[in-house]
Amino acid sequence: MIYRLDLHLHTDASPDSRVTLADAVRKAKETGVHALAVCDHNRCAAQEVFDAPLRDGVLLIPGVEYSTEAGHLLGLFLQAPVSVPGEETGRVRFTDAAAAIRAAGGMTVLAHPYELTQRSVEEISARIAANEALLDGIEICNARATKKRRNANELARAAAERFSHPVFMTAGSDAHTRREIGGAYVEVEASELTAQALCAALEAPVSYHCGKCRHTALAQSRLTRLRKEKAGLKSYLKWCAYAGVCLLRAVKGVFR
Repeated sequence: MIYRLDLHLHTDASPDSRVTLADAVRKAKETGVHALAVCDHNRCAAQEVFDAPLRDGVLLIPGVEYSTEAGHLLGLFLQAPVSVPGEETGRVRFTDAAAAIRAAGGMTVLAHPYELTQRSVEEISARIAANEALLDGIEICNARATKKRRNANELARAAAERFSHPVFMTAGSDAHTRREIGGAYVEVEASELTAQALCAALEAPVSYHCGKCRHTALAQSRLTRLRKEKAGLKSYLKWCAYAGVCLLRAVKGVFR
């Protein structure tokens, strides 16, 4: 059977999302997604995801997303809870995160490596090459990655193809809002809807899908962060300017 996997989701355990697991499952069913990887910021998926992964026909895959000095690192298909020293600060060492994910039986996947524009493409590519031995995969379709660099996903796929060893190529919506879920996914052929079967099937993906970046959703998730942090007036005024930019980008995207 062909299954659709959205391998990058943020729930309300992340500081910039209000999506509950129940909401995520309902939206996945609406969009025809069969599996969701729960990858909250610097926090492993809740124990309930390990204990009861199958919800109303949708498989929840335990995961995590760590912010590191070498980019964002996903831990997918975790077999046990994982934690990294310093994760409560919001930034951990790449080597520590990779080691912890593998020790928990997970797959190390570099998330949206070309999303940000502070570094050049050449610098990012060199950094990926330097960490090649610690990576099992690269996220080559991320629905948010194109918010600044329009060819971010194409660059990620090219980087994966340059590896000296085979790597998994994954796809995920990077959803922080309910409407983003299913915005990117990979289709695989597997015998059953289990984490083990889907992970093995990623070695021979059938196809990838990646929708357009939902710029207004970016503004919404940033607003969620401000509300959770109980931010001051100055932060909200800055958000208004950011929301205006996001709206402008969304309007431009309609006419592309």
